[in-house]
Amino acid sequence: MLVGLLLAGCSASAESGDQAPAGGVAADTDGGGSDKGAQDESAPGGTSGTSNEARLVVQTGTVWVESEDPIATARALVAHVEGAGGRIDSRSEQAASETEVAVSSMTVRVPADKVSSTIDKLKQLAQVTSMDLQVEDVTDAAQDLDARIHALELSVERMETLMEGATSTRELLEAETALSSRQAELESLQSERARLQGRVSLSTLEVTISGPGTLEPQEEEQSDTFLSGLEAGWEALVTTISVTLVVLGALLPWLVVAGLVALVVVAVRRRRRRPAPPAPEEREPVAVGAPDPSGPNASREG
Repeated sequence: MLVGLLLAGCSASAESGDQAPAGGVAADTDGGGSDKGAQDESAPGGTSGTSNEARLVVQTGTVWVESEDPIATARALVAHVEGAGGRIDSRSEQAASETEVAVSSMTVRVPADKVSSTIDKLKQLAQVTSMDLQVEDVTDAAQDLDARIHALELSVERMETLMEGATSTRELLEAETALSSRQAELESLQSERARLQGRVSLSTLEVTISGPGTLEPQEEEQSDTFLSGLEAGWEALVTTISVTLVVLGALLPWLVVAGLVALVVVAVRRRRRRPAPPAPEEREPVAVGAPDPSGPNASREG
């Protein structure tokens, strides 16, 4: 009985929660009363939806900058971002070498109203070679999350009230299980809403600062000497041995199997070729009383 009441209470709370935020949003978008709503509806091209000031947008961008000293430029940019109330989520630096220019890359998080000033600061520090800024409207997603959160909050409150009327331990455990599931879902939605608000509050810029141009690789001049030839021969020998060992390692299992098959075949052939034992010689029976053909009479007759 209690479980049915709990489920009914959850459904009723969810329905009322879905309707409540919608009314709240409408009240916010109407501004301060019917006069403003009438003005919005009567204004040419006006809309009765959420005003532009109330829209939630996420700004992201990628900026490529060329500087004579990328490391120094990166440090100046970090100081500006921190002074504007932002932060650096990630940062990497690579010093210049004989074949590569210096590069500094970082992920910058700045307040949404400081994006333009941050880009202007970059233009003052170095030359902006490329820039790509994007804006994503997440107002609908935020309103949907707010509605679901509000519905779950009402549902949790309703279930807590119904739990007080539990008359047995079983009913109490079932109610606590259902309440725990609702609370976990509520916390998940609240975390998602907080992450979305963080993306709205702090815009993300991927900034790459590199040195001017690209260094041409320098070819080293090498003279042919006995040592260079010895080194080349040794490297060739080591390479040959390594390749040979690899080939042998790959062929070894096949060789073992082939050897076993060959032994079986040879054993079968030898067994087939083995000569049969000679049959015992058959002698004619000698009659009793008959003269022995090999006796003395036989010699006389001869």
